Amino acid sequence: MSQRLIAFARFLLGMALAFTVHFVASFLTPASLPFRRAELVYRPLALGLLLAGFSLLLAGFDRVPGNPLIAMGLALRRPWLRDLWVGGLLGAGMVAVAVAAIAVLGTLTIHVRASAHAAGLAAVVVAVLATGAISEEVAFRGYPFQRLIEAIGPVAAALVMSLLFGAVHLLNPHASAWGFLNTVLIGLLLCLAYVRTRSLWLPISVHFFWNLTLGLVFGLPVSGLTEFSVLTRARTLGPAWLTGGSYGIEASEIAALAIGLGILLVAVGVRPRDAVQGPAAPPPDSMWGGLPRLPQTVEAEIDDDERRQEPGSASRSPAE
Repeated sequence: MSQRLIAFARFLLGMALAFTVHFVASFLTPASLPFRRAELVYRPLALGLLLAGFSLLLAGFDRVPGNPLIAMGLALRRPWLRDLWVGGLLGAGMVAVAVAAIAVLGTLTIHVRASAHAAGLAAVVVAVLATGAISEEVAFRGYPFQRLIEAIGPVAAALVMSLLFGAVHLLNPHASAWGFLNTVLIGLLLCLAYVRTRSLWLPISVHFFWNLTLGLVFGLPVSGLTEFSVLTRARTLGPAWLTGGSYGIEASEIAALAIGLGILLVAVGVRPRDAVQGPAAPPPDSMWGGLPRLPQTVEAEIDDDERRQEPGSASRSPAE
């Protein structure tokens, strides 16, 4: 069996694991809990099961030595803190651009809720959004995406995973065609962020700060959900192409422009980076940042030829 088919089979196995984790975590979350408390149980539980499951796949099927979290793209190497603040600026900045357009071209009213109760709810929201962003990135830009890159290349893999990412969000309240399209676009941005950095920290940060700025800071719906607007509550007036209607700005054409700008910034401003370890991602092709590397066997043959051409060098027998 070819390496591409093996990688594709492992992609399918990874996606099956991700959907299984969703159902298991949903089953273990008490149905009687209100939304935010239920999410506070479901999100960390799903994250823990995903990390454990993908770690077992990396260790058992891929035979990756060392820490499987590193191969998954969660290495705490030096650029990871920079990835976090750069991703935060990008995620919050895209939302700010879209909100500013509503304020200028339509009507935007924000009511602030200042109380100890609201602050407590805000802490819960931050925890839910953080674990939610990490778990979704691990599921959609982690092991399955990395195996799919090995099978069909980064561009096709990014398109497939982004379409799946958009399809999952069609289950949210007030979902629409523009909401689906924009979720696919943000999925492409997050895939590009992973491919360029070979790390999940940049896409995690973009994802988290997009949702945090949208729901907690501006009090707008997050993919149709209003339960995260606990400190502020915004009211928007204007055409659907500007405000996105009940789904929020993620279903607006203005958001599509903001996300497009974000993709451009990542493509131009983030330099390609090698993977830390393991099969988490092969070197990027020329469309996604950098020329492809030669296979190791070819590189070794070139090195041997160069050594033989050096003056005074002696050829070695295979036994040496």
